[in-house]
Amino acid sequence: MHHTLLIIGAGASGLMAAVTAKDLGIDTAILEGNDRIGKKILVTGDGRCNLTNTSTASGTDETAALSAKFHGNRPGFPVKVLEQLGVRETMDFFYSLGLPLTHLKEGMMYPRSLQAASVTDIFELAMEEREVPVYLQHKVVEIAVSDGHPRFTVRCHTEAEEQAVFTCDFLLIATGGLTAPHTGADGSGYTMAERLGHTVVDTVPAIVQLKVQYPHLKALSGIKLQGRAHILINGEIVRSESGEIQFTEYGLSGPPILQLSREASVHLGRGDAVSVAVDLMPGRTEEEVVDFLDMHWGIFGHRTVADSFIGILHKKLTPVLLKEAGIDKQPNLLCQDLSWRAKAIFYRILKHWEFKVTDTNGYAHAQTTAGGIDTAELADGTLESKLVPGLYFAGEVMDVDGDFGGYNLQWAWSSGYAAAKAVAESMKQKDVSI
Repeated sequence: MHHTLLIIGAGASGLMAAVTAKDLGIDTAILEGNDRIGKKILVTGDGRCNLTNTSTASGTDETAALSAKFHGNRPGFPVKVLEQLGVRETMDFFYSLGLPLTHLKEGMMYPRSLQAASVTDIFELAMEEREVPVYLQHKVVEIAVSDGHPRFTVRCHTEAEEQAVFTCDFLLIATGGLTAPHTGADGSGYTMAERLGHTVVDTVPAIVQLKVQYPHLKALSGIKLQGRAHILINGEIVRSESGEIQFTEYGLSGPPILQLSREASVHLGRGDAVSVAVDLMPGRTEEEVVDFLDMHWGIFGHRTVADSFIGILHKKLTPVLLKEAGIDKQPNLLCQDLSWRAKAIFYRILKHWEFKVTDTNGYAHAQTTAGGIDTAELADGTLESKLVPGLYFAGEVMDVDGDFGGYNLQWAWSSGYAAAKAVAESMKQKDVSI
C-alpha cells in the first residue's frame, strides 16, 4: 500500500498533521498500534483535555512568551514552529472542526463539554470526512530507506499477527514519549529514530509528582494548601512556583510541584542533591512571619501552642509542627512558655520547610517526557531530519517539553501542523505529485 505521506502515531500531533496534510491536498494515512486513535488524549487534563493555554496570548511578542514555556537542550528551537501555529490559531482550528472551547482557570482551555472524548470524537469525524485512512493495530517494526522511489518502506505487525507493508515518499514519526504506558506509549519512536541514525537525548518523566524523604508523610497525607514551592539543586533555588500544594503518602503533588518536577527529574538523573522547600505563608516575608507570630503568641500567651495555630494553618499540620519543634509530648504547653529554640523552628518551617527529593512518581503518572530526539538534528521550523531527507518528527518524541497547563498539547498541535505544512512545501519544490 502506497501513500504520499505516512504518519506513525495517531496521538495529538499525528492527528493534527493528518488533518493539515489532507487539507493541503496530500495523500495521507496514519499507522497506529492501538485499537483506537488518541488514547493518551483521553487521559489528559483529568479526562477533560486541557487543549492549550491563553496566558501568553497577549502582549507584543506572544510567540516569545509562549516559547518560554518550553524546555529542551535547544531552548530557542520551538520558536519557528510556534510562529506558524500559536494559541489563537489553535483555537481557530478547533472551532473550524466544530469543537467549541471554554476557559476554566489560569488560561487553560478545554472542550466546552469538558470531556476529552470530545476531542478524539471530533478527530475521528475529521478523518472520516477527509477520507484519511487510519490503520489501527498496525505496530511498526521496521523502516527501510532507499534513494529511489518509493523513499520509505514501513513494515508493521497487525492484530492478526500478520505483516503489512506500506511505502511512502514522506514519513512523519509522531509516536509520543514514555508517559502513560497504559495508553500504549513505549518509546518506540526513539528506537525508530536511532536506527535511522538519530541521537536521543536522555529521557526522564516530567510534570510528575515527587517522592520525598520525610518521617511524617502519612500524617500529612491529604493536606492541600495554598503556598509557594522552591526547587533546590545542590542547595541553590533554581525555580519557584505558587499555587495549591498537596501532601501525599509518598511526597508532594499539586500544580507548583508538577511545574518544578522537570528540574528535579533531570538533576536526580545527574546525581545532584535535590530538595523542595515549601513556603506555608507566601504572602509574608520572613520578618513579617516572625512579627506576626510573636504578636499572636503575646496576645494569646494563655493558650496552648497547638490552639494558637487554629485558623492559621491546616489543622492536620499542627501535630507535625509540634513534633518538628520537639514539643509534641507537651500538649498543654502555653504560648507564653515557648522556648526560643521552638519558636525558631516554627519560623523556619512556615517559610522554608525543606524536603529531600528521592525520586519521581515515574512515567506511569507523568504528563510528558523530557528528552527525546535531539533537535540539533532537525531543521528549524520544518522538523525535517537533517540526516534522512523526507523524514519528519512531531510532538513529544522530540527533545521539547512544556510546562503544566496545556503547553504540551499546544506543542503537539503546533509541531504536527508545521511538519505537515513543510511536507507540502517540499513537494512543491520537488514538483512531487500529491
